[in-house]
Amino acid sequence: MAWMKVGDNAATYPPLLSVAGMPGADERTVNEVFGFVFRAASQSAAHSTDYIVEMGTLHMLGFGGATRLIELCERACIMTEVILENGLKAYKIVADPEFINIRLRAEIEWERQQRNDTRDPGLTIPVRLRDGDNCRWCGVLVHWRGKGTARSGEYDHQNPGEAGTVATMFVCCRGCNAGRGANREAWDDTHTRRPAPKHPLYGRWTADLLQKNGYPEIEANISSDEDQPQTGGATAAAPVQRQADPIATEVNGAPDDLSPPVSPPEVISKSLKQSDNTSIAGSGRDGTKRVDTGRGSAGSKRGGSTHGGTTWPSAGNPSAGSKRRRGKRGGRRS
Repeated sequence: MAWMKVGDNAATYPPLLSVAGMPGADERTVNEVFGFVFRAASQSAAHSTDYIVEMGTLHMLGFGGATRLIELCERACIMTEVILENGLKAYKIVADPEFINIRLRAEIEWERQQRNDTRDPGLTIPVRLRDGDNCRWCGVLVHWRGKGTARSGEYDHQNPGEAGTVATMFVCCRGCNAGRGANREAWDDTHTRRPAPKHPLYGRWTADLLQKNGYPEIEANISSDEDQPQTGGATAAAPVQRQADPIATEVNGAPDDLSPPVSPPEVISKSLKQSDNTSIAGSGRDGTKRVDTGRGSAGSKRGGSTHGGTTWPSAGNPSAGSKRRRGKRGGRRS
C-alpha cells in the first residue's frame, strides 16, 4: 500500500515559512499553503504519481484559490512546474524527507513483486530443494519459523526490481539480505555468493515442506536449533547427525537453475562431520568452530602450571607451590 510520511519539522520547514514574507501574505497564508500542499501530496501518494499532481487535482483542492496558492508554492520552491508525457502541465512537490516523503511507484511495485515471488511454490520449492537451509552468502543455517532474527530464512533476488526465477532466487539469511538490499552494488563488489551445495542440508521444516510438495524421498539430515525438545514421559528422539556440506570447498557446485540429486544414505553417516566452511546452529556466522573454555591447558592445576617438569605457582595465588609464613600476633619486642 502506498504511504506518505511528513517530517517532524514540516510545520517549520524553512521554504514553507518563507511564504509569510511574500507580498499579500498574512498570518493565515502559511497554514493555507501547508494544507494545500499536504492534501496534494496525499493525492499523489494514494495514486502513486511520484510527487506529481495534475492541474485538475490542484484546482479541486484549492477551492477557487489554487492559482494564488500554486504561485506561492513556486516562489517558495515547494512546487515546480513539469510537463507530462501527454503534453499537459502539472506540478511536482519537492521531495525532501524533512518536509514530505512519498513512496515511489517503483518501490511499491517491487515490494509487490517480492511478495508474490516468495509466496509462489513454483519458485520457492525448487529454490529450497537446491539450496537447502544454508545462506548462499555467509553459509549460516537459517531459521524458517519463529520471530524474525538476523538468521531468519529469506529469498534473495539476484536482480532486484525484476520478477524472480528459480535461477535468480537464492536462500539467504535476513542479515545478508538486508545488507545487500541497503547497497547492492557495494555488497556485490565485496561478497561472493557460494555455489549451490552438492548435498544440501535440510532441517525439519524444509524437509516437511518438500515432502508435501512432491519430494517424499527428502528427509531431514540436520538437527536445527528450531527443534524444541520433547517434554513428558516420552524420550526425545536423538537428532540426526549433521551432514557434511561442500558448498565452500567445491569450485563448481550444482547449477543454480537445476535441482540437486537426493543425498544417498551413506552421506548422512555419523562418521561425517560438519564442514569448517559452513556455519551451523551454535557456530559463528563464518562457519569456524572456536572453543574457548576459559581454563588452563591440559595438565595444569588450580594451584599452578607445569612446564618442563617444573611446577610454577599461579599468579595471584601465593599458596600454590610455597608455604606462607605467619608471624606471631601480639608479640613484644624484648
